[in-house]
Amino acid sequence: KLTIVIALALLLITACNSSPQNTSSEINEPEDFRQLKKLEHDWLTAEFKLDTTTISNMMDETYYTVGPNGLTDKHTELKEMHAAISQRQNEGHIVDSFCLDDMRIRFYDNTAIVTFVTVTKGKIKDQPFENRRTRFYDVWIKSKGQWKAVSSQGTPVP
Repeated sequence: KLTIVIALALLLITACNSSPQNTSSEINEPEDFRQLKKLEHDWLTAEFKLDTTTISNMMDETYYTVGPNGLTDKHTELKEMHAAISQRQNEGHIVDSFCLDDMRIRFYDNTAIVTFVTVTKGKIKDQPFENRRTRFYDVWIKSKGQWKAVSSQGTPVP
């Protein structure tokens, strides 16, 4: 029993002392922050242009997303993304511009969690809209010097 108590105490001490610090020599926070910000911007640019090939190259093969229908893998997500954007374009839903707001990035070894809000401006059937906001939560991994998305979730913000 004493061995179990000591093991649990050591586990608790280790867990309490863990923090989101970099232990990987691959992570250079200022450079990686810049890279991830650019990747997020490039992803949305590609999405609004219906360029799922570019987005596919940014995704790890293990990628999944969380949505109203549960978990979706990479290939299903790309297919659904293409269909949704095609439908929006056919309905005259056009995004003219966007920006990334309130971006936060936390690094954990070779993993980064990125949160931000997209703010879009455009029109739907010639009716302008602006300040449409969506909060994103994306998880990226860095392998062999390259960031790949492994998970994503977006929620409209009222």
